[in-house]
This record gives sequence, structure tokens and C-alpha cells, in this order.
Amino acid sequence: MFPLLSFYFLSLTLFDSLHLFLLTVPHLPLLPPSSLIPSPLCVPGGYTPAPGGPFSALTSSMWPQDILAKYYQKDPTEEAELQYDEFGFRLDSDDGVEPRPEPQREDPQQRLRWQAHLEFTHNHTVGDLTWDLISPVLPRSERLRSLVLGGIPHSMRPQLWMRLSGALQKKRTTEISYKEIVKNSTNDETTAAKQIEKDLLRTMPSNACFCSLQSVGVPRLRRVLRGLAWLYPDIGYCQGTGMVVSCLLLFLEEEDVLWMMCALIEDLLPPSYFSSTLLGVQTDQRVLRQLIVQYLPSLDRLLQEHDIELSLITLHWFLTSFASVVDIRILLRIWDLLFYQGSVVLFQVTLGMLKIKEEELVSSENSASIFNTLSDLPSQLGDGAAVLGEAMRLAGALSQDTLETQRNKHLAYILNEQAQLNTNNSHTLNNNLNKVVRRQSVRRKSTLSSLLWGEDEAEALKSKNIKQTELVAALREAITRTAEHFHCLDPRHTSTDLTPDYSMESHQRDHENFLVVSRNRRRRAKALLDFERHDDDELGFRKNDIITIFSQKDEHCWVGELNGLRGEWKHPISIPISPPHYSLAGDDSVTEAVTDLVRGTLCPALKAIFQHGLKKPSILGGPCHPWLFIEEAASREVERDFNSVYSRLVLCKTYRLDEDGKVLTPEELLYRAVQSVNMSHDSAHAQMDVKFRSLLCVGLNEQVLHLWLEVLCSSMPAVEKWYQPWSFLRSPGWVQIKCELRVLSKFAFSLSQDCELPAKKEEKDQRPLKEGVQDMLVKHHLFSWDIDG
Repeated sequence: MFPLLSFYFLSLTLFDSLHLFLLTVPHLPLLPPSSLIPSPLCVPGGYTPAPGGPFSALTSSMWPQDILAKYYQKDPTEEAELQYDEFGFRLDSDDGVEPRPEPQREDPQQRLRWQAHLEFTHNHTVGDLTWDLISPVLPRSERLRSLVLGGIPHSMRPQLWMRLSGALQKKRTTEISYKEIVKNSTNDETTAAKQIEKDLLRTMPSNACFCSLQSVGVPRLRRVLRGLAWLYPDIGYCQGTGMVVSCLLLFLEEEDVLWMMCALIEDLLPPSYFSSTLLGVQTDQRVLRQLIVQYLPSLDRLLQEHDIELSLITLHWFLTSFASVVDIRILLRIWDLLFYQGSVVLFQVTLGMLKIKEEELVSSENSASIFNTLSDLPSQLGDGAAVLGEAMRLAGALSQDTLETQRNKHLAYILNEQAQLNTNNSHTLNNNLNKVVRRQSVRRKSTLSSLLWGEDEAEALKSKNIKQTELVAALREAITRTAEHFHCLDPRHTSTDLTPDYSMESHQRDHENFLVVSRNRRRRAKALLDFERHDDDELGFRKNDIITIFSQKDEHCWVGELNGLRGEWKHPISIPISPPHYSLAGDDSVTEAVTDLVRGTLCPALKAIFQHGLKKPSILGGPCHPWLFIEEAASREVERDFNSVYSRLVLCKTYRLDEDGKVLTPEELLYRAVQSVNMSHDSAHAQMDVKFRSLLCVGLNEQVLHLWLEVLCSSMPAVEKWYQPWSFLRSPGWVQIKCELRVLSKFAFSLSQDCELPAKKEEKDQRPLKEGVQDMLVKHHLFSWDIDG
């Protein structure tokens, strides 16, 4: 019906179009725009607010009739003692009555767009289209996202919020009614109930609906908060939920508010956001700090220079989803998007607000002024469209997958930092991770489903704590034996500290150390012949000169540096020599004992950790091996930034340096190592166990094994696909393993990647080469280690 009228609407004035729509299409019983609400009058149930007047934006059941009566019964010549805006907030101040802001009004065109979208997506409906016939979950689309970003008409918000967030679906499918929840949560003796009573009047004291115990919103706030504390005993009561609930109550009925909070707790926000530990919101503060480094580097340097802890300010923003932080008009726009996209909006909006004030912050003179500007920042913003516009321009591409990867990484760091992750508390950490009691009951697998999709892991779950302790002990023993080997054969390592560092700072230093080590371990070569420079881009050198190699464009063209000059030479007339920190103790071509230690002791200990909690294949499934997980995770992590690394993945044939001499990331390094092992081992038909051990040898050579573990465990889609929730690699316990492995990066290994492959057949005849093919002799000596650097 609506599409047939659309062309006719365009020929009318905006008001006539809207009026005609409301008269001819009455099948969407949505509240009309405030401009069409009748004048204030006294009705049997009480007074109705004037259009755009005090309390006009509230849901009708929240209208404070006692205050409205004073407004409409007072003598017009009397000056009102208090004034309120359309949301029920007082407009008074210490200096007198503040000038009232412009009342919020719906945009008729935006409302028509929403109605047209609902009509189009439900064009299969026969008869009048009412809210009851509209789906409880609106299908996601770019059109719907653009509508949400443009703002939801205020009269439509109650119905659309319930559908966008999934709350309406929860309400309709629940096994327990709101009345039962209220009945079960009326106990006044609980700790949560006592704290709720203390905070009822503190939550929103400036709003007429919550300013006294007799206010219309206070008993509703009490019932909803107690209901949440009863539904989620591991959360109980958190002041952050009080701020969110009170704001929601202004626009929705209390039963709908409870299901909106269930959607926030269970789906839209990470677990443990409102728990007593606040693990979820603490984690998000560290993720935010990381995103500031990426999106706002100037602000990051400023915060570091003045040693300002941003989480002291922004934690409250996240905990309340900006309720009571920004003006209510901006909050509504933020929540429109939050209920559609989820918690990624919290980061986007925060980054957008910081970007708006970045110049002012950078020009601040001292730490105090910076801190004050940050604290006052939300209250100084008055345009919701500008805030969302800046947020989308700056961080609109930020994805939920990227966010979850960072969250899992930093959550593990926090738990590691708090508990120091010794072998005795891994059970506690596993229980604390993602600890949110869900309302849904857990159904036991049927015999058929167990047969088809894998056996129940209950027995493994019971013994996981003992098993994890054994695995850590075995790994620590393997690392200790390797360290003792270096102590005995290399005097330089006698004072090496073998104590794992579990501090948060150690993780922050890891990538800095990786860059330093990678740059200092560039390959060097000793020239076998003189090479005269003929072109400007060539590098000239004499026999026995030591050249720093940056890259190899192809097998006949090298790029390097000598005496501060960089250039290329087009003949393979050099041989790599040992890295600066070369050690005979770690060279398996010289010291065979290191092969037994690494491949015979260390690798099995690490494989046991990678196998812990690895999902067993069903009768319909394929093979299950840690190598398959490593392949998938390495590919996923590189593909996340595919465009920026593709050229280097194609052109570079070395492990560490690309054609410009830049240091590769641990992700790229892992991907290349996996591909290299596959290329060399597949031709020899090597088993996956051999590939796994060879990859670990490459990681030891590159002093990056601990960072590779971090890359693998941060690839949550792959981890969740291959591992049980209680496994080491899917729990915070992987951070402990990383800290243990970091010790090995202090030793210099030179291990053959192909040690376990069959030896290539040597040629029987070794005839002297002619002078014209001397380059071929050099080519076959590319891996000679005759000289100690």
C-alpha cells in the first residue's frame, strides 16, 4: 500500500504528506509526531503533557501526575518554582533558571523512511500491518543500519529498541514470566536488595520520576534491579545497571526494561561487565587504550607523556553505556546504534568524542588541564549527529571480530596479572573466564548426537586441573633442561635468569624486544669475489667484505649495505655467516645434544599442551591434529590484514625481511614459516608431527616462539573451532605458557628445519667446475656457517 502512495506524497507539502499518511495508512499504529499531539488537557487518568513541553518525551505511564497538575492548575501569573524538560530533568541551577534547550522533535521525513522500511520488509503480511505483526527480530541490512545511524523517531523507539536488541524475542520465548521474577526477587534481606535501596534516590536525583520515594519511577526501578539480581546471582547488583535501567524506564515499560537489560547482559556486552570483579569493563579499558594507539597516536603520546590513566575517566562511560554521562538527546542516538550493533559502538563513540577534542587536549599546558578536559568532555558535546559522524569516520571500520580478538588477549593478561597464573590457580581462572550465569538450561547431548558430533567431554572436564598442572610441570622441566644445556656449553649464559616474568609490562615489552632482535639479527654475508659498481643502484665490494643483507629480489639479485651505502648486486657471490649472538650450544649441526633436547623433550611437552582440549573427531569428521589448527589460525591472522602484507608474502623469500628491509610482524613470520615447512615437508611426505616439531625449531631460531603462541591463541574463531572451552589454548592459561616460553628467547638457536627429512641423494661424481660456472659453486654454499660473527 505504502509504495503506491509514495509518488503522490512527493507532490505534496511535507505536512500534508504526513497528514495524508496518517489518515490513509492507519495500519501502523505508531505514536504520531509531537507536533500532532493535542493540547494539554485533563483526562480521566490524569493530565497529558503539552507537545514539546515538560515530560512529553516520556512513556505515558511515567508522567508524574502530581507535577503536571501543578503546571496546569497554577495561576498563569505565578512563576514556577521548578521547570523540567521533555525528559523530566530539572532545568534549575544555582544561579537561577537555566534557559530551556530546544525541545526534541521528530523529523517527519525520517519517520516516513522508517515506516516505508517496515512496510517493505513486511509486504507479505495480509491486511493491516500492526506492531504485533512486525517480526520480533528485524533482519540486518545496510538499509536498516543507515536508518539507525540517521536516528530512530522517538515515538518508535520503544518498539524498535526491543526488536533491534533481541529483547522482544527473549520476552516472547522466556520460560519464566516477569510476574514470577518479581515474586521471586522480593526478599528484602539479601545484600543486593539492601544496596539497591540505598541507591534508589542516588541514581537519577535530577529527574522528576526518581527524585523521591513517592516518584513514579522508584518502585519500578526497585523491581527491575531486584529482578536482575535474582536472574544473575553472579552479577547481583551493580551501580552501572542502575543508571542504565533508570534511563530505559523513561521510555519503556518496566517489563520491557528487564528484557532489554537481559539482552545487554547476555548478548550486547561482554561477559562479566557488571560483575563484582568488573572483568569485562576492565578488559575493554585496555582494549580502548590499544585502539587509541592505532586511531589517535597524538593523543596516545600525550597521555604517555603526562602519565594519565585514561580508564579512571572512561570506565564509567562504558559501565553505564554513557547513561548520565552525555546529554540525554545524544544518549538516545548512541543507544539507537548500540542496540543494533552491540558494544563496538562504545569504542567508536569514545574514539569519536576524543577526536573532537583532540586539538584542545594536545594544546593543553599541564596534566591537570588535560585530566579536567577529559573529565568534562561528554558534557561539552551537544550534537549527537556530529558525535556519531566523527565516530563513524574515524572508527567505522572497527569490527566485532577484531574487538573480540583484543578482548580475549587482554582478559587473559588481566587474569594473569591478578593471579600470577601459577599451576595451583588455573582452575579458578578457567572458572572466572566468561563467567555469566545464563537463564537457559544446558541440555545433555543425546546418544545419537554424541555419536555423530563427538563424545561428551565430562570426564576430561573433571580432570582438567590435574592435567594442566602436569602439562605445565613437563614444559617447565623441558625448558630448564634446555637452559642447563646452554649453561654447560656456553659461558655467556651462566647468568641468564630463568624465572618467568608474569607482569603486564612484560607483555608490553615483548613486541619492542621483537623489533630490536629482528633488526639486530639481519643476515650478513661474506663476499667471495670482488664486485665492481657500474650503476648508481649497485653496491661495490671487495673479497672478504662483510655485507648486511636486506633482501633477495630473486636468486641472482641481492640487496644489502656496506659502510653505510646500500645497493644491489646481480651475482650470488656471497655466503651467509653466523648471526651476532650465535652459540655452538644451539647449533644442531655442531652439537647433536640440542636436537634431542628440542625435538625429543621440548616439542613433546608443547604438543601435549596443544593437544589439551583439542576436540575429538566424530565418525563423520576428518583428522584432528594441532598442526591443522596452526595452519588455519596462521592463515586467519594474516588474512585480517591481507592487503597490506600480500605483496611481501609474494615477493619475499626470507623469513624476516621484506624487499624494503622492514621487520615483519609475528603474524607474517608465522604464516611464512608454516608455508615453508609445508613446501619442504610435503614433498617428502612427512607426517604432521614432524611438521609441528620443525615449526617449533624455526620459532626458536627466530626467538619468537612465545609470540607465535599469542598469535595462535588470539585467533578466537580458529581456537573455538578446534578446542574445548576448558582447554589451555582457550583459557587464560595460555598466558602462563607464553611467559614460560619467553625464557627460551634468551638463547640463540640454529636448528635445521629439515632435520627429520630423508637426506637428499648426493651426486657421485664431483668434477671441478669450469671458470664460467663459478656462480653455481657459490649458489650451493648459501648455508655455510664457517665464520663466527
